[in-house]
Amino acid sequence: MSFGLAALFFITAALYAAVGFGGGSTYNALLVLSEVDYRLIPFIALICNLIVVSGGIWRFHSENALPVRRMLPFLAASIPAAWIGGRIPISELVFVGLLGSALLFSGIRLLVSQTPADSPTEHRSLPLPASVGLGGSIGLLAGLVGIGGGIFLAPILYLTRWGRPREVAGGCSLV
Repeated sequence: MSFGLAALFFITAALYAAVGFGGGSTYNALLVLSEVDYRLIPFIALICNLIVVSGGIWRFHSENALPVRRMLPFLAASIPAAWIGGRIPISELVFVGLLGSALLFSGIRLLVSQTPADSPTEHRSLPLPASVGLGGSIGLLAGLVGIGGGIFLAPILYLTRWGRPREVAGGCSLV
């Protein structure tokens, strides 16, 4: 790994850690642009992501902004699904296509939606089957592309007013 790529990884880690995420999507992009073998990219990105979110989990926990109980349905489904996704061999074209499409969809969805109010009285829970299904789907996708599922789950939780932004970020750092 070149010094420049290492510096970009460090900057990515610092920026994502500041908002409670790990940076897996950016690590993936940097590795793809650096022409790293696509079969190694999910492993490298996921390890870096786990290191960064570990600090975020500790920080959110110390601030009482880590809604572990509310995240259990997502976690129960996403963890085994991510493992399965990580075991499925996919081509480079499918890998880059899935990663790019999923991130583009998440970003566009946040840009074109109305910003929900940040009122603590407006929080809603998702039905249990929806939480489990969403967790499993996001876990499978995250396992296929080698990043944490929080980047996919956060926009959904935020737009459904699942919790305050800090709780959403804290909860998604677990996924």
